[in-house]
Amino acid sequence: MAKEEAEEIKAEAPPPPIRHRTVLDYESSSAICSALMEPNPNPNSRQMNSCVINGSVTSICCDWQTPHLDPNTSEPESLEKEVERLMVLKEYLILDSDREEKFERITALASRIFDIPICLVSLVDIGRQWFMSATGLGDVRETSREVSFCSHALLSKSDVFIIPETFNDPRFANNSLVTGPPFIRFYAGVPLLSPEGYKLGTFCIIDSKPHPEGLSLNEKQNLRELAAMVMDTMVSRKKEMEQLKDEKTRLIACAAHDLLTPLTGIQLNLGLLMEDKTLTDKLDTHQRELMETSVKCSEMIERICFQAIENFRGDLVVRGGQSESSKLGERPVNIDQLVENINKVVSTFPKRVSLYIDKEDNVPSTIVSDELKLFRSIMNYLTNAFKHTNSGFIRLHIHVRKASESITDMELDLLPGTFVAPKCDVLVVEVHDTGPGIDLDKYATLFTPNDDESAQRTHSGIGLYSVATAINSLGGEYGVFPREDLAASYPSLASKLLKVPAASGCVFWFSIPVKLPEFAPTSKLNGDSQQSAADVTASEELTGIASKKRPNLSLSFTEDVHETSAKRRAFSPSSQEEKLAEEEEEELSGERTKSVLIIDDSLTIRKALSKGFSRLGFKVTEAENGMEGLKKLKTSEYDLVLLYFLMPVLDGVDVAKKFRGWEKERRPWFHQYIIGMSAHANGNEAQLGIKSGMDRFMGKPIPLKTLKDLAECKPVSDASAFLDARHQQSVKAILEAADRMERLNNSDDDRSSVSSQGQSSASDSLLSAKSPCLIVENTSDRSMIRQVAEKSGWKVVAVKHGQDAIRLLKMRNWGIVFIDNDLPLFSGSSCVVRFRDWEKRSRVVRQKNIFLLAESHDPNALQSGVDGTLGKPVDPIHVHKLLEAASKEVFNCSREILLQGRSS
Repeated sequence: MAKEEAEEIKAEAPPPPIRHRTVLDYESSSAICSALMEPNPNPNSRQMNSCVINGSVTSICCDWQTPHLDPNTSEPESLEKEVERLMVLKEYLILDSDREEKFERITALASRIFDIPICLVSLVDIGRQWFMSATGLGDVRETSREVSFCSHALLSKSDVFIIPETFNDPRFANNSLVTGPPFIRFYAGVPLLSPEGYKLGTFCIIDSKPHPEGLSLNEKQNLRELAAMVMDTMVSRKKEMEQLKDEKTRLIACAAHDLLTPLTGIQLNLGLLMEDKTLTDKLDTHQRELMETSVKCSEMIERICFQAIENFRGDLVVRGGQSESSKLGERPVNIDQLVENINKVVSTFPKRVSLYIDKEDNVPSTIVSDELKLFRSIMNYLTNAFKHTNSGFIRLHIHVRKASESITDMELDLLPGTFVAPKCDVLVVEVHDTGPGIDLDKYATLFTPNDDESAQRTHSGIGLYSVATAINSLGGEYGVFPREDLAASYPSLASKLLKVPAASGCVFWFSIPVKLPEFAPTSKLNGDSQQSAADVTASEELTGIASKKRPNLSLSFTEDVHETSAKRRAFSPSSQEEKLAEEEEEELSGERTKSVLIIDDSLTIRKALSKGFSRLGFKVTEAENGMEGLKKLKTSEYDLVLLYFLMPVLDGVDVAKKFRGWEKERRPWFHQYIIGMSAHANGNEAQLGIKSGMDRFMGKPIPLKTLKDLAECKPVSDASAFLDARHQQSVKAILEAADRMERLNNSDDDRSSVSSQGQSSASDSLLSAKSPCLIVENTSDRSMIRQVAEKSGWKVVAVKHGQDAIRLLKMRNWGIVFIDNDLPLFSGSSCVVRFRDWEKRSRVVRQKNIFLLAESHDPNALQSGVDGTLGKPVDPIHVHKLLEAASKEVFNCSREILLQGRSS
């Protein structure tokens, strides 16, 4: 029955809509130019338009061209000018951003001034017009550029583009926005002219009834002034975004500058030792190699520091995409020497297993790229593997994947690369490890900056984020791939995979386009190993030593490392499971532990207060600065918060102001009780704290004996009572859902055992493994869907933002996906459309079982790419049936894989 309902939901899903192209999809002006030359991806469009390309008029059919142009009143379209305009638009960092009040105010004001229902801030993208503000259009954020009135306004010779009656204008009489919603009969728009001299979009007003008289002179001037206000607001916003990026770059540059001082001392001392002939004569080959490796490592650090400083001094901050800074480091890179550098550096790195370096013959001897970014990315992957692999092996595999290649059964070891169908030849770098793998609940933080201290005990952290940043700037792709997934996607490979020892390891990979220098022999790509005499590249700057010619670049070396507490990675799955079990037991218990947050930069004060509150039965959370405290305030509710006035990063007054503003918008149902603390604040400063949002002020130090009075005061007691009641409601709802599902499970006569007697341990492992479930909801609480999925035996990964959803969907295939349509920045339906568009181009196996959570009356609920929709509030029984149906699909797939594996 559950399967039939799931199929019925899938059948109701509409066909996927056509996704409009955006300049955000392209990294450089050359990529945008190539995209504009492509034919219109909309199969329903057959309109041929004239365009000026390289000074000559050409007829082409593209989604960015404006149909039915009036040559008497419009400027001709130019490919070169359109590329420049789109690059400027991208630099404003505004496309696909959330709506902002400053723009909403202007459109609402215009609607009242002109007494007209619709007013838009419309930005004209490649294949769409996107609305930064859309008073009168509800949740609509974009429409096709092909039906856009604003694209005509950009090309108009008049500074105010007016259509008094659309039915009387042959350009628009049959337009779908005229014959259908919003039934445009009158349009007036003024281009948004940027300081750079490009028309980025329009500020326009629209009515569903005609205005035969058009606009008066005063009304035209009002429309011009409002358009200028919008443009000024966009310019100010751009400056704010750039300043934020500049400040981050400044901090990195300052840190790099400070590192150069001690680094210079290290290099001077190493230089003196290397020049001491008496010393060097006594060194054996291995000792001399260690000295040379130390010199090269210090030089690498120096180059990284100087690059950070130069990026800041040269104002080479990425603004809205790839800047020219990403091109400055691109030069010929000798791959053999790059491999030799990596070999030298990692030879002294602590490791417990052997490393094999394998470069295939189809790799060209020289490519054009940024050697420093390649080196850093490979080293980040390798050091990550060294830290997490205790047995087995690590393999660095470098090969070229041609655009014409397809997946074959013999490509067992090329795990991630085989699942990508590149548009051009790409250099693929893979690091295979036989470590314990990655828990699904860690996927949300992979390749993202993670400042949690737990990042050092997982695969997350700044290292993978550095890889993501570097590879993105090179126009490449990256990811991680669990080795078991190959069998799940390709049953014909199952028998081989099950024979591979430690097949549970991971493969971290990245790929970049292959760019050959002018002097490089192209035959190398076809397997010719002849090396060009001109292969003298930037790699020699790294080594300073000519790389030795090796007959075979398959390297292997093993190093015995003493297991010490400092070098051994602690990995205890049982302890993790016990912790999760304890948390779940505490969550479902009748009693809630009171909690207090202490925000103070003094460790002594924090420890003293923490000890006192712990004795009173409180769960204590600490924050050592204002920024950290603000994050913790947003993530949890507390019975009591103690906030110190004077702190680094953010002081207490700023923390209170920012949090109260956030609380009013995001958590209006609960007022967090905050007590301000200070040892030096006077009466005026205390009053300032109260005005900023603090509820009470106390001087420091606070005697421990007064903590009991604080814990029992009325505001804290009221907060505790509210949180206790909310906790009880949550526990009751979870237990009721679990009880209903248990009754359903007991009544299911068709349920059978996953593994029968006599199955191999590998079979049991594959069939009994928890299926991965991805949940994307904009909530800080454990949602009903998540609790139902976990109770049903699914391994759940939960994230809140659309960007994370798209990234995780690209990373692997999931057993089932629930995605809320109401997400910040990108709606759930928009995320699915973007993912399906990428999936069609880059993945062989289609992601099944994507379900959208939406209001029944919400038109966005009909956005496709999804396999079904769920109305709100969600029925846990319905969710359970969908999970059961998906679980059976996963089980049947795994059983078929095992049967094929045994038969072969």
